[in-house]
Amino acid sequence: MKDRLLQWLVCPSCRGDLSLEAAAREAGEIWDGELSCARCSARYAVTRGIPRLLPGALSATALATAERFGHEWTRFAEIRHEYEAQFLGWIAPLGRDIFVGRRVLDAGCGKGRHLRLASYFGAQEVIGIDLGPAVEMAAQNTADLANVHVVQADLTRPPLRAGSMELIYSIGVLHHLQEPVSGFRALAPLLSPEGLFVAWLYAREGNGWVLTLVDPIRWLTRRLPLAVVSGLAWVLTLPLWAAVRTVYGCLRGKAGWAVPTGLLLTIHIRVVNSLDIDPAGPNAVTLGYKLTTPRTSWVAVTRIVAAWCQWSYWRSMS
Repeated sequence: MKDRLLQWLVCPSCRGDLSLEAAAREAGEIWDGELSCARCSARYAVTRGIPRLLPGALSATALATAERFGHEWTRFAEIRHEYEAQFLGWIAPLGRDIFVGRRVLDAGCGKGRHLRLASYFGAQEVIGIDLGPAVEMAAQNTADLANVHVVQADLTRPPLRAGSMELIYSIGVLHHLQEPVSGFRALAPLLSPEGLFVAWLYAREGNGWVLTLVDPIRWLTRRLPLAVVSGLAWVLTLPLWAAVRTVYGCLRGKAGWAVPTGLLLTIHIRVVNSLDIDPAGPNAVTLGYKLTTPRTSWVAVTRIVAAWCQWSYWRSMS
């Protein structure tokens, strides 16, 4: 943990100021220590360079979802070259210039793949928060970047000062919350007056086949051990990979044929396998596409401008 991160952190329970207690350092950074809240006296550990700012009570569903994604990002921890093009596609029509000189929050940073890109695009500071064990991979994958910080936290109770972030992005995360709007409500106050909020969300539109086929399967997979789910994912991955590389590869580009699986033509089979693990998550909202069309209540929260993209998701900007 870098000392300057403390100026943007607050207690996730009462929003009080935090101070650093006893600390052990490595290479000039805080490796182990403790943060104390001046208002409610709560104490939070810093271990392996990561502040663990978790509120006292977390739902079993939230913890199980974080564990599943943590397992996925630990198994697929590598940073791949195609991530840059994917990320730019998800935030389009915005581009890399929106990061230059800004203080940026990655809300749901996973293994840190987008943290690296935000840093590379010229962000002044990049803070990534995630609830589960994926933060360990994020910290490892960004250890060489002087302007990146990783915090273990709940994005519905983010431990960051109001108005402290100039850009917030959340890619494929908010729809995994039991109440996705709670994520918008919690993150929006962190923006500075001229700040920008970019979110990429699953949609109900164009995903009827997922609701019909995947949801019934999830009744079983959400109850299975992670190792079993990972093995079953390969059963789906191999024929999907073969179909995309042959049948869809030939049809892609023909008139009237455009579906999001075109993205799969550019990514590695291990990435496809990780995508196949997602639908087995424990959260009833996860890949349930219950987020659907942006509602007016979201607009009141974050001034969202939404765009319907590629038949299967919403991209929103505030």
